[in-house]
Amino acid sequence: MSEPRFKDVDNVLRHPAGSGDVKSALRVINVLDLLGRWGGARTHVQISEELNIPKSSLTQVLRTLTRHGYLSFDQETRGYSLGPAIENLGARSRTTRKLSEVVAPVLEWLTEFTGESSALNFREGDDHRVVATVLGPHRIVAHLRLNDRAPLHATSGGQVILAHLSQTLREEYLSRARFESYAKNSLLSADDVRSKLDRIRENGFAKVVEEFTPGIGGIALPIFDSRQRPIASLSVTVPVGRFTDELSSKSLSALGKAIASLRHRAELS
Repeated sequence: MSEPRFKDVDNVLRHPAGSGDVKSALRVINVLDLLGRWGGARTHVQISEELNIPKSSLTQVLRTLTRHGYLSFDQETRGYSLGPAIENLGARSRTTRKLSEVVAPVLEWLTEFTGESSALNFREGDDHRVVATVLGPHRIVAHLRLNDRAPLHATSGGQVILAHLSQTLREEYLSRARFESYAKNSLLSADDVRSKLDRIRENGFAKVVEEFTPGIGGIALPIFDSRQRPIASLSVTVPVGRFTDELSSKSLSALGKAIASLRHRAELS
């Protein structure tokens, strides 16, 4: 005997269609929402009935979500449940939030040790965004502002994240990136970026000199999650007049220590 359908449709359809909604996207949202709140597996028929979606229309939605890891399918019970990709998204969100909460004293030490501005950067789509920063004590500094954005390929903090993404994600990015002349050493083609990313992966860090902002250089290291995926970066940003080899080496060493401290504070394994 099959289980009864939900009587309270509004309780299931937490996201009723609005005037600007895409129907297929709304179905995806409602499937994920149903399975998340149900806390267990539901069959194709049950999902169709409970969300009032025709089985024929639901089939491709379920197949696509399963293929990309957002749903798991049990051959024995024929039930669908939330997949590992959902868990990964949640874990990433928790990790980045934790990093933001504990980074302030780490950046303060990093800036005090190097004498230069430092920042925590996150990848957001095709950009890197400054989510926390401490400015250096000099009268002339690299002035970083919260929520400053730049293309991933244009800055040290973005490049070091981009370099450690999977090859598929790197190539997808390069296929749609716009290569502009921001400063005298800007990377102006996908091939230029590929060559630099190869060097970054080999060396483990990214260094730029006047690639995005005239008169400014920077050096950065990646921060990885427990599955060795780049989720953020720490960077030191310096006016080129002070960006000596000695300061680069000092900053690189300090970045390594800062990331170790940050991982400990954020309880990253």
